[in-house]
Amino acid sequence: MENKNLPQSEALNQQAQVEIQTSAVQAQTQAPTVNPNAQQVSNIPRITPPYYQPYIPRHVTPAYIAFKARVITPKGLIITVLSILLCILYTETILLGSAGISVPIFAVAFYGTLFYFFRENEKALNKSAVYLTLPILLLAFSFLIHYNPSTQFITWLALIGLICIQLVLLGNAHVSGVFTFDMFAKAIVNLVGKPFSNLGMPFHSFGILKNNKSKTLKNSIYILIGLAVSLPIAAILMNLFMSADAVFSDAMNTVSDFIGLDFANVFWDIVLGLVFGLFLAATLLGLKYGHSKEKPAVTIGDNIESIIVGTFLTIINVFIIAFVAFQFVYLFGGTVNITASGMSYADYARRGFFELSTASGIIFAIALFVLIMTKKKAGKLPLWIQLATVSLCVCNGVLLVSAVKRMLLYVDAYGLSVLRVLTLWFMGIIGLCLLWMVIKCFVSKIDVMKWIGLTIIVGVCVLSLTNTERIIAKYNIERYINSPTKISLDVLQLGQLSYTTAPEIAKLAELDLKAGPITNLAIQNILKSQKEQLEYRNRLYGFTLDSIEARRILASELK
Repeated sequence: MENKNLPQSEALNQQAQVEIQTSAVQAQTQAPTVNPNAQQVSNIPRITPPYYQPYIPRHVTPAYIAFKARVITPKGLIITVLSILLCILYTETILLGSAGISVPIFAVAFYGTLFYFFRENEKALNKSAVYLTLPILLLAFSFLIHYNPSTQFITWLALIGLICIQLVLLGNAHVSGVFTFDMFAKAIVNLVGKPFSNLGMPFHSFGILKNNKSKTLKNSIYILIGLAVSLPIAAILMNLFMSADAVFSDAMNTVSDFIGLDFANVFWDIVLGLVFGLFLAATLLGLKYGHSKEKPAVTIGDNIESIIVGTFLTIINVFIIAFVAFQFVYLFGGTVNITASGMSYADYARRGFFELSTASGIIFAIALFVLIMTKKKAGKLPLWIQLATVSLCVCNGVLLVSAVKRMLLYVDAYGLSVLRVLTLWFMGIIGLCLLWMVIKCFVSKIDVMKWIGLTIIVGVCVLSLTNTERIIAKYNIERYINSPTKISLDVLQLGQLSYTTAPEIAKLAELDLKAGPITNLAIQNILKSQKEQLEYRNRLYGFTLDSIEARRILASELK
């Protein structure tokens, strides 16, 4: 075998050529007649296109073989098992349980596993990835502090986004920045695309058991496999036994309520945890061990000529400045304009707010687009573009101030709501981002996307750690108690808030409310609904610090 020392791809090429030549010889010997034109064609030399490469199955490529060899190690097996256990924990405590103390506990377990896997003695972890752990843990611990379902969807979105960024950074992918379009593209590829192609790697990691002589490791893995197989069957049998015997069912329900474990969920905990765990293991193994050829970091920007941008900004600025100047009295006239126009508070605030918020969002997007996409000289924007962008941001700031003023006017008339608080919070974030964009116009070295990203992270942390629903209830109820004849209270809105507002709503129960939409019966119904909500949540997994006071007050008010 003279081709033994050749690379595998060259050996496959030579084998393919030998097969082609052999088939050609056989075709010539079997042909009864010889065409002279065919002889001339056969004399033409065959030229292989320079871009041509024969198809080689992935599992026989050197990169895949090296990837597989790195996976079949004790650490590869351990991360596969830990990934499955983590996902079973997530399914039981959060997905099928309740998001409370379970979220920070899962976060600690997840990061213990993550840093154990990616940490190497000869190579330090990515600093940006390590720094992101702080806001992620703060967001996770906000689930323990209070229960605010109306704002927790923002917390979940931020957690998912930050963890995705962190995983890409720990995998040492070449990205142009933390908060860039390149990071978004790399996250899609490394956390969605590649894990599906690497789903076989977690199974390959068990290959270490064949070569490993340690009986302790083998027995531990075999015990875990036995548990994973037996628990779903045991859960099915448990449900059958509970259906067959009422006494046994009552005893098991008592145990289940005491430990906070639903036996009916055990089967799905194992099945879903196994599926999610294999995907997580494939993701982590691919990030660390799947060293494939990666495209260099792509930087988006500096593509549009400054003359085009300058002309565009000049026209936009003319319209915006004219609008702000002409409408200045209308924008900031407040109650004088309301009296003169005959509009109600609601009509005035809604009309001004939605107009200005839409315009502000469009202008913000334009200014950010200009800063990123305009061609720069020596890293700086032309003076014309700088001044036009600053003018755009300042005018946008005026529109934001007007929008905030209108919203505060609406709040003063009708009180707070979740939507109004989120609107004010969002406009505050936009205002701070505008400030960074103005600074960018004069300090070209500043990474405006980084500072915008940090501002959003801090804003989400503040929102998540704040008991928004209780603040809303406290503000509205105190306004009503101080001026019951002048201030109206939306009972329907109070009923939509969670049990964290029970201490504030209990203040209304102490009043003698017999007439109108706000009665003692209505307050009692709200408290009963909140008690049902509290009892429905898992007592162990869904524990929050505010539930202690809420449970005590609800027990005393609903005797």
